[in-house]
Amino acid sequence: MKDYYSKFAHDYDEFGPIESYLGEEEVFFKELFDEHSVKTVLDCACGTGQHLFMFSRIGFQATGSDFSESMLEVAASHLAKHQLELPLRHADFRFLEQAHSETFDAIVCLSTSLPHLHSDEDLLTALTSMKNRLNPGGLLVLTQGTTPYTLSLPAIEVVVNREDFSRIFVKEHDDQFQTIHVLDLFHSPQRSENNQYDIVYRILLDEDYRRLLQQAGFEEVQIFGDYQRTPYEETSGRMIVVAR
Repeated sequence: MKDYYSKFAHDYDEFGPIESYLGEEEVFFKELFDEHSVKTVLDCACGTGQHLFMFSRIGFQATGSDFSESMLEVAASHLAKHQLELPLRHADFRFLEQAHSETFDAIVCLSTSLPHLHSDEDLLTALTSMKNRLNPGGLLVLTQGTTPYTLSLPAIEVVVNREDFSRIFVKEHDDQFQTIHVLDLFHSPQRSENNQYDIVYRILLDEDYRRLLQQAGFEEVQIFGDYQRTPYEETSGRMIVVAR
């Protein structure tokens, strides 16, 4: 796979500080993991390490890996600022066994990371690899913002709009794939620069996850529409998949 985040990684966190957008997730994961006696968690698409910081803050032993070496560099810098030393490994989540010999109580693949894979073969390879790195009874949590509802929203979305920076999503999709053109506009005396990043996701909906997870050997699958664990519907603005 190509690393689409080699440059984007260094500006990715312009979305905002972790405290401003992970509050609901923190409560969700704390309650879910405590219910299932989770102690160790692998974030196999850890990106810039924001969720690793969150997991550590709420008391779990966290390990991170990512396909993008640039993302791992940013994650290491971010964690160091918080005086955290957590294991970070370079890994393709289709082949986690190549980087992780240990197993975990939970594995997470968050923020629409799994749909970077476009074929059933790759998706099954990844989900099977995740299952094989789980302890007996372990949890896999997948999250994404792609649902029938969000696909129906206007194609242009202003995600960040500050005095010095704007981030705009321009979205298009067909029956199989969604492309998000990310436009970053820096407009300050210190930095005047425009960048575009194009990210292509496979559109995976609830029936796709149930089918693929069953084929990968998971026995229980729950799908929620928000972090309050409301049952998922087509009108939901988020999809949260919990498999065991």
